[in-house]
Amino acid sequence: MSQPPGGYPPPPEQPPSGGYPGGFPPPPPAGPPPGGAPGGYPPPPAGGYPPPPAPGAYPPPAAPPPAGPPPGAYAPPGQQQPPPPGYGAPGAYPPPAQGGYGPPPPGYAPQGPGSGAPSFDPSKVSIAGWGVMGAALLTLIASFFSFWSVSYAAVYIGYGFGLSGWSLWWWIPVLIALAVGVAYALTLFGVLKPGQVKPEWLVYGAAGSFVLMIIVLIHTFAYNGPFGAYSDGSTGPSFGVWFALITTLALTYFTALAAQSAGARLPIKVPGPA
Repeated sequence: MSQPPGGYPPPPEQPPSGGYPGGFPPPPPAGPPPGGAPGGYPPPPAGGYPPPPAPGAYPPPAAPPPAGPPPGAYAPPGQQQPPPPGYGAPGAYPPPAQGGYGPPPPGYAPQGPGSGAPSFDPSKVSIAGWGVMGAALLTLIASFFSFWSVSYAAVYIGYGFGLSGWSLWWWIPVLIALAVGVAYALTLFGVLKPGQVKPEWLVYGAAGSFVLMIIVLIHTFAYNGPFGAYSDGSTGPSFGVWFALITTLALTYFTALAAQSAGARLPIKVPGPA
């Protein structure tokens, strides 16, 4: 029996009236059951498969493989694998963000011309300014010499020793003179602002150092050692105290002259160069 157009098998025959002979239906017809052979492939999609190539023709070439080794493999020696998208060349830094770098963190001032260390121009220092710093330095040097000495005269040889300006309380006028010189130098170099240390204070400090040095000189005349231990020797002031007396006097003069040049009002007018 021929199948109808479309490939579908004919409907099964209706059993005759009274049933099939022997009580069993006839065996199914030979051939694959509807829906394809058991274990086979499903029917082709609508439209069928593309036609095979013509005899003697070559199939179209496959797409070229991507550059570089396959995933999970290493590049051959001498050949570098290209970086993934978004990264620059090997060994290069990424480009800066658009608009340049961001502002510095809080607490840091921008560095520019004139924002460094305070500048110092020696040509702008007056004679009085050099005198203040020089007198303070010389007072410090004088303090290491003997302020007081004792000597003994023997039959064949004499001997003695002395005390420097850092003995007893004699170091107080030395420190005051040194503080005056340092404060003036810091103001001159721009470390201290002009209004932080008034010129009058420096004048009073230098004058106090000179007055105390006069008292030290008087003390060296009367001092005979602890509990008069050296009263049998020749005691008295030595070179250092005279030197320090002159330097503190010079410090007082130059400090008053510098303060007067800065516009400070002093009890008396100090003569000398500005």
